[in-house]
Amino acid sequence: MQSDAAKAAILDVLKELELLNDKAEMPDIEFASLSIDSIKVVDLCVALEERFGREVSIEELVENPTVNQLAAHLAKVAAVRQV
Repeated sequence: MQSDAAKAAILDVLKELELLNDKAEMPDIEFASLSIDSIKVVDLCVALEERFGREVSIEELVENPTVNQLAAHLAKVAAVRQV
């Protein structure tokens, strides 16, 4: 999976969870700027797991605090798994 595809999937998940409204046009989005509570963070991880077919931990969100960073991370992990 490429980073652009991962980013599009993350943005879709954020929209499905109604965490993203008019911010979709921003070049990058910090998860902290979405003002999500702990329950929504868990919902986000679960939705990302369903989308990517692997566990996505809260730690991964903390270590990759923007959509672009998380997309690059998930793409990298997917590439390593394919090798």
